[in-house]
Amino acid sequence: MITHPDTDPLKLRNLAAILAAMSGASQCLSLWLLPTTPTLLIIALMGTFYLVLGLGLFGISRFSLFLAITLLPLRGWFGLYPLDIPAWELLRVASDITIALLCVPPLWASLHPHHQKIEPGMRVHADNSDMLEPDKSGVDNA
Repeated sequence: MITHPDTDPLKLRNLAAILAAMSGASQCLSLWLLPTTPTLLIIALMGTFYLVLGLGLFGISRFSLFLAITLLPLRGWFGLYPLDIPAWELLRVASDITIALLCVPPLWASLHPHHQKIEPGMRVHADNSDMLEPDKSGVDNA
């Protein structure tokens, strides 16, 4: 199975991880930019969830993909906008939807039964796997 380089599941997953980590860092950074209120502390706590999710997306777990697809768009769906800055909230909702959409192809590729994951350096070895087996008809050197 040959995939297009722009839709490679590993690249999409890494891009989603970078966006999630940037979103989490910006939410935690808001503690230094805005006056401290209880809602801002909740935003910073959600930012730590985004940072942990970004670290999980850099790994190989399907659970982090599932969390990114299900939990991130829910805040925009239910209208949880704790800040009174509409541009900031619109940017956050757009990044949540982008992260969720970027996580769909890697999750599908990991669940699809015919999707083969071959490392780039192992592609030649996988094609010539019958040539790598030792010849059993010869004399044993033991």
